Amino acid sequence: MIRVKHVLDEYEQCDGERLWVEPIGLCKDLREWCHVDHVLPHLGPPINAWKVLEDHPDAYDFFRAQYHQALRKSKYRAALQSLACASKHEDFTLIHQSDDPEHNSAAALAEYLNELEAYCKPE
Repeated sequence: MIRVKHVLDEYEQCDGERLWVEPIGLCKDLREWCHVDHVLPHLGPPINAWKVLEDHPDAYDFFRAQYHQALRKSKYRAALQSLACASKHEDFTLIHQSDDPEHNSAAALAEYLNELEAYCKPE
């Protein structure tokens, strides 16, 4: 199962691996304090699209389209497919820093990964 949480949301045992998916890094202290297991800025959205969303919260549809297009062309597509398939039997939490709990980098990535689940081999 894939969850989406803000970096300052409470850590829970059921979170599984916690993945930072913003296009910027995360300092070691904050990473430890917030129980972030993996910092993956290379899976985050293009910085230009991310800045548009930061400046214009109503531009989520534009942001999501740009991000999903970048993910489709990404050299990490196979890793994303593997993550999508693993989420069928493992828990992952995508961590974001946005003030909006529904329109953020982690939510857009979760949508993309959910779409990729359709291409997973049946169990």
